[in-house]
Amino acid sequence: MALNLYRRHRRECKAGYPEQHLSSEFEERKRGWKRCECPIIVSGTLQKKFKRVSTGQWEWAPARIVAAKRETAGTWDEDISAPQPIPTVQTAEEQITIEGACKAFLAEREEILSANTYRKNDYVLNSVQNYAASKGYVLLAQWAPIDVRELRTSWRVAPNTAAKYMEIVKSLFSFGVANKWIVESPAKLIKGPKGKAANNQSERIPFSDEELQRMYDACEHQYGKTPIRWSRDIHHRPARNEFASYRYKWTGEDLADFISVSTYTGLRISDVATFHIDRLQKNGECHVRTTKTGRKVYTWIPEWLQERIRTRVVKHGHFIFGAHETTNINVITDLWRRKLNRLWDLCGPWKSKPHPHRFRHTFARILLQKPSVTVRDVAELLGDTEDVILKYYGVWVPERQERLSRVLQEAFAEKPKPKIVAITSSRSQSGIR
Repeated sequence: MALNLYRRHRRECKAGYPEQHLSSEFEERKRGWKRCECPIIVSGTLQKKFKRVSTGQWEWAPARIVAAKRETAGTWDEDISAPQPIPTVQTAEEQITIEGACKAFLAEREEILSANTYRKNDYVLNSVQNYAASKGYVLLAQWAPIDVRELRTSWRVAPNTAAKYMEIVKSLFSFGVANKWIVESPAKLIKGPKGKAANNQSERIPFSDEELQRMYDACEHQYGKTPIRWSRDIHHRPARNEFASYRYKWTGEDLADFISVSTYTGLRISDVATFHIDRLQKNGECHVRTTKTGRKVYTWIPEWLQERIRTRVVKHGHFIFGAHETTNINVITDLWRRKLNRLWDLCGPWKSKPHPHRFRHTFARILLQKPSVTVRDVAELLGDTEDVILKYYGVWVPERQERLSRVLQEAFAEKPKPKIVAITSSRSQSGIR
């Protein structure tokens, strides 16, 4: 009978497949699985003896040669292995250039990366090519570990960002090794950048009620209402209108609605900028996210905001903040970021720098300040775990801690205590030490 070939994945599988998982060549090609170096096994019956042995290969072509030799020999007793290719030194014309390697690497990842991640990869690879040009390098094989270290030092970014850039560079050279363009990766032993990484565990700072009111006041009285200054030397006659609002297609009222939807739903700026009326149900519930199991999660918004949303539908269509010809979410959100930045400039100085994601933190603050709302409820709405909510959001809710302190004080006020505590307390009150 013909021998069978399959791959048995190990615990340390580089592609991350489960230990002892079996896969065939057809299955790997059909599903487009990642390459790994787990051994390929040949199994079958020779001379009425069934056996499974390793081919000693991790690529299918040489493994098929081993299986064919086994079938020809008709026995499991002979030591048969695939012929090892004789290493050859590539000429300069045969070696791949740095530009060509970067293009091939990006083309390989284009279909599996999101738009933002692809853009980050493209940015890092441009820095690789610029550094190579400054050194006069043309070929990928010209890179040495010292060059990778110098490239890492040239990035003027935070240490944690540089660590992410370094992962992309390592992937580039590993890609070159896998394609046999280079013998060994010069970035293999290079560690992440030195320096203290940014504190990702810092508290999330929401907007206070006073700051929200400042924004609403600026929307009503200042945004898009810059007073006109008439000059006798420039203008032939004074302007008839008191305010110059012609520069702004979107008014302060639109911006106030944007802030309200962001605050009362906890949605990210990308979801608010593309808010569709289908999110809002007739009972006032708003769809905020979908779980991995396909279950939809809703939050309730006040009636006045429901009415504002439905009014905007009549004016702007199903996309309450306008439809867009582009599908690039970065372009769409950037337009609203600029509007918010103009508004925040009108509001005066800020204790903490404002940014759109602070509306999401404000949503969490408002909920956590209500004793009847549990941490689990907030985690459900935001799509985080309870541990994340307690770590990042519970810090700045003093009302919750004060309530817990009062509960503890009342609970233990009349409970028994040892006499020595009572004697010590009385001496302290009388001033005896």
